[in-house]
Amino acid sequence: MPAPLLVLTDFTPDADLALSYAAAIATELEAPIVLLHIRRTSLLDPEALSGRIPQWSEGEIASELSKRTADLTVPATVDISNDLLESAVAAAVAQHQPQLIVLGRPDYNKPDELIDTTSLTLLRHTPVPLLVVPITAPAQPNLRRVTIGADNQPFSLSPQVVEFCQNLLSAFNATINITHVVEPEDDDNSSLASQQVEKSGLTTGFQRITTRGQRHLSPVDGIIAAVEEDSGGLLILIARRHSILQRMFHQSVSARVVRNSPGPVLVLPAQP
Repeated sequence: MPAPLLVLTDFTPDADLALSYAAAIATELEAPIVLLHIRRTSLLDPEALSGRIPQWSEGEIASELSKRTADLTVPATVDISNDLLESAVAAAVAQHQPQLIVLGRPDYNKPDELIDTTSLTLLRHTPVPLLVVPITAPAQPNLRRVTIGADNQPFSLSPQVVEFCQNLLSAFNATINITHVVEPEDDDNSSLASQQVEKSGLTTGFQRITTRGQRHLSPVDGIIAAVEEDSGGLLILIARRHSILQRMFHQSVSARVVRNSPGPVLVLPAQP
């Protein structure tokens, strides 16, 4: 059986939307789902005293998990942890060896809340692709149109990450657009960026590929604009190791795109 998809849930609408995306992907890949709920009850939790963490009984948790697995068309198991987020996910990854981690993103008011509390910090500890689904994403997943944000710098991906991406793109018969964002006064030729993507193995064997040189003052806004001009769909970004480990990670382009994108973003961890 293929490796599972690990889906984080706190029973909120954004987590439920993320589960629907995971279910669509799991169905096409014929992969099982592991639904992970983290009971954030420790006083060491950064949000424990903020009043934002609902207190669920064991029975309520079991009931909520059962509701969310009942209608899935792929095999599903549940996992409950009392650890803090990073430790809980790292333990789940070690146990289940998932090919993808999926989580929802609320419509945050605080600009740095996503980085401070959840998703991109996971990439520091788990070399697994991460799909972040914002609550603003379409209710029906559109994974047949894929934009890959690329620059002119080389990168490499593990064989497992390449295999997962190729299976995903093949399963949805995706049309791929490689986008390279430059300053308005710079040359918008995207051939070198396209070569870097090709060398990584992501697009090997695919024919429906276009390239786009996108001029924009902001790399973040330029990438998001390119996705919107391409009728939405899935955005794929590369998170290089040096960016993941730096203490000011929230300043990276990948993090800011994930925080601001209205649609789903698949972040791939590059090898050192």
